[in-house]
Formats: sequence, C-alpha cells, structure tokens
Amino acid sequence: MTKEMKKTDTNVSKVSKDQAPANTASEKKTQVQTMSPATDIHETKDGATLYIDLPGVNREALDIDVDQNVLTVKGDINLATPDDLTPTYMDVRAGAFKRQFTLSAELDSSKVDAQLKDGVLKLVIPRSEKHKPRKIEVKAA
Repeated sequence: MTKEMKKTDTNVSKVSKDQAPANTASEKKTQVQTMSPATDIHETKDGATLYIDLPGVNREALDIDVDQNVLTVKGDINLATPDDLTPTYMDVRAGAFKRQFTLSAELDSSKVDAQLKDGVLKLVIPRSEKHKPRKIEVKAA
C-alpha cells in the first residue's frame, strides 16, 4: 500500500475453515474503506492533465465536481462476490475513493474534459486564454 492510500477502517475479516459461510449477500460483512487515489499531474503551457488511479470504479459510480476552484473526485468501489463463493480473505470488498485538488486561477475549470479507461481517470484542464503564454510581435519604429 502506498503512502497516499489511507485506510479509514482497519478491521480485517478473515474467514477460518471452521466458520459457516454466510447464507445471503446481506449477511456477508462488508468492509468499507475510503482511500486517496494515487495521482500523476502533468502541467504544460496549455494546461494541466491529471491521471487518477480508480480501480474498481465504473463510470456510473464516479462523481467529479468543481466548487470555488476545488476539484473533487469521488468514486464508489463495489467488488461483489457471487452468493455461492465465500472468500477466505479479501482486503477490499467495497469502498470509496475521494481526492480534492485546489485549482489555480490560471486554469479554466469550466472546460474540464474527463475520460475513464481501464481504471484510470484522465482529467484535462485547459489554461484560460488570458493566462496562456503568447508571443508579442516587435514592430520596427
């Protein structure tokens, strides 16, 4: 587990061979964790690109919003096991990712582009036009 991943519930349930399996899915103990996902941030003259690792989160369970220059990314994990399968041990059965970023005033938060592919969320945040570098033409006097 990386430094950035934080468990908020450290209870780990381990099933011994002597224990009877749970009869229904609702009787299975669900271990809920909130984790801060690993993130790579690349900044260029055109803006910033964030790559956020969100394994087990599908598009429907993902929530991205910006409020007063704070970008919040939340996603729920649900790694359901079939009713006829009783795992001996599972680190994560259900949980959530949450991470917040304070955006610079130079970035245009109204034009964020988000793509989720293979458990990695890619956010492209362009730099506002007035903050992009521009070339100033020098005229002969």
